Formats: sequence, C-alpha cells, structure tokens
Amino acid sequence: MFTFQSILRIKQKKLIMDEQKKLDHLKELMVLGDIDGNKVKRSCELIDQIDDEKNMTQLRKRIGLSDKRSSRIHFLTPRFYRIAAVVILLILGGAYWYHKDYTQVTPPIITQAVQTAIRQSSMSGMQGAEITSSQTVGNAIISHEEQVLYHVDEDFVEQLEEARRVSTYHDKEYWVTLDDGTLVHLNYDSRLIYPEKFGDRRDVILDGEAFFMVAKDKSRQFVVHTPQGDIRVFGTEFFVTTSSRSLQAPTVTDKGYVVLVEGSIGFTPTNGKEQKLQPGQQLIFSENQLSVRQVDLAPYVAWNEGKFLFEDCPLWQLMAVLERWHHVTTLYKSEKLKDLRFMGSLNRYDNIEPTLKAIEKSTGVNVVLKDNTVIVGE
Repeated sequence: MFTFQSILRIKQKKLIMDEQKKLDHLKELMVLGDIDGNKVKRSCELIDQIDDEKNMTQLRKRIGLSDKRSSRIHFLTPRFYRIAAVVILLILGGAYWYHKDYTQVTPPIITQAVQTAIRQSSMSGMQGAEITSSQTVGNAIISHEEQVLYHVDEDFVEQLEEARRVSTYHDKEYWVTLDDGTLVHLNYDSRLIYPEKFGDRRDVILDGEAFFMVAKDKSRQFVVHTPQGDIRVFGTEFFVTTSSRSLQAPTVTDKGYVVLVEGSIGFTPTNGKEQKLQPGQQLIFSENQLSVRQVDLAPYVAWNEGKFLFEDCPLWQLMAVLERWHHVTTLYKSEKLKDLRFMGSLNRYDNIEPTLKAIEKSTGVNVVLKDNTVIVGE
C-alpha cells in the first residue's frame, strides 16, 4: 500500500526497497498494457508544473517528512518517476472518492408541496404527539415485550439507550426529522421509536402508519421494524401501515401493507424470506402471508402533501375520514345516500365548510353543518 509520503519520495527520487518493488510491478503493468500509458503520459504535465523546492518543503513540514537520505535509495528515469507518481495519485484519489461517495449521506429532497403541507399542518393545529425520551423517563425507552414484538437485537437495544418515542394522538399527525435527515410523516394513532443519533446502523420502530422519505446512505441500510416484519431500504420513499386501515377508510384489522413510491425496498416477515418491491407495488402482509399488487401511487403521494385524494369513493367512507379529522358526526336522511360516489381532491388543512361545499357540488346532495353534526339529505 502506497502512502502519501511514498508519493513525495517518488517525486524526490528517494525510494525504500519495498516501494521500489511496487514501482517495478507498476512498470510491468504499463508495458503489458494493463495501465493506459497514454492517459498517464498526459497526466505527467501536472507533475511537471509542481515547484519542487517550494511545494515539497511545505508538504514536508505539514506531514513531518525528514530530509535525511536513506541508504536504500534506488534510481529510476525521471519520466518513470513522474508516471509512477501520477498512477499512485490516481489510485489513492480514486479510493478516496469511492470511500467518500460510499459513506456520504444524502438527505431526501423535500418538495415545495411537502414543505407547504408541513407548514399548513402546524398552522392549522393538526400536528400533535406525545414525545418521550430515555433521558426524561430515566429508563429504557423500549420494554422487553416490545423487543420481542419488534424483533429487536441487542445491538439495536444499545442504540436505543438514547432514544425517543413519538406517539401521535387519535386525531393528529406529526412530522419527524431523524439524525440522518430522513423525514417521517406519522399518521394518527401511530408510534415511532428511534435513536437520538444513528451509529453504524439506521434502525427505527414503527407501529401505525407513516410515509418515509429516507436519506441515501450506501454504507448503512435503513430498517423499519414492525410487528409483522422488517422493511430494508437504502434511500427511497414509501408508505407503510402496520394495520389494514387505509387513507380512505379508518377501519383496522390485523393486516398491514407497504407501498413503494420510489427506489427499492425489501420486506422480511417475522418467519419468512425477503420479498422485494418495485415502485408502484403494494405488498400486503398478514400472519406471514404476503401478496403483491400494482396500485395507484397518487393517493399516497397526495396524503404526504396534505391532501385527501378520493377516486370513486363511497360517501360513507369519505365522511368517516372527515369525522375523525374534524371531530364531527354524520347523519344521513336516507341510507341510499351513503353509497353515492365521490371523486376529487380535498385539502386536509382547510376548514370543514369548504370541504362540505365540494362534496355538495360533486355528489348533488344537500349537506348542512349544525353544531358538530353533518346532515346529509337530498
């Protein structure tokens, strides 16, 4: 392995025996054509531009290289010394940039629509969660029972010694930015447990519903632990729920699903093999039974941007969402009105009055808000 001091000694024509052997091998490679001699030759001009006395003296001082001559000095032609120096610089430079790229963390791109949604959510009072940390509670943030439920290993438990638990209220959402820049959009009645700072791994725990915008990091996977299994990614966007409630229906069963918006992820059930997903696919999991299907991504992207997107949605289903979000109840003057279909986009952070007007216009029904009751009639 060549060091930076080796490069200086090549330029100064002062080599120790081991370095001489390595350069002899490089020379053989150039003769055999394994190294492009023309590219190296063109690069030699850069070495010739170096002021030996001035620059080498400064570099010696900065790295502590002695001026004493070694008794094991071997001489090569000046041209070969320049070529060898360039080759080593290219090798070391390539290794540096590869390492930098491999370990670089790239935060997700937060679009203007998402930024607007975060701002409107906060201003409208729709954000709310109970936040606890291991420091404030004075003990472990996760119980032994939860370790088993979320199949957490000892290494992850150690990272959770300094961690937070965010639990959204039954009618609120919450946005969380993790240590690496990953953005998590939690839906109501959801829990996220995560380390204050990530170490050599990026693991979090989710129980509920969330949209993840994961920072890219080629050296560390991002893993979401759920009761049903683990979701593994490097950098992507996906929506996941650990129950079968949908963005358009608040009913809950023991099923869960994950929808991939961008990138590539794999889901490993508690007792099963990993299932890979492609963008636009939804994986449904229940008791180690997995099924994959194509879905429209628009409702999931819209939800993350602060909108409800309904396509051929029954009126009763739409109103069930609004009941939770706006703390109202619905009274139908006729049962058949429940099955009327609605198609359109609604801003989650608007007051309920503009939303009811949009429903009236789309379905042709008469909608009246009286106190906290929505009365739907013909």
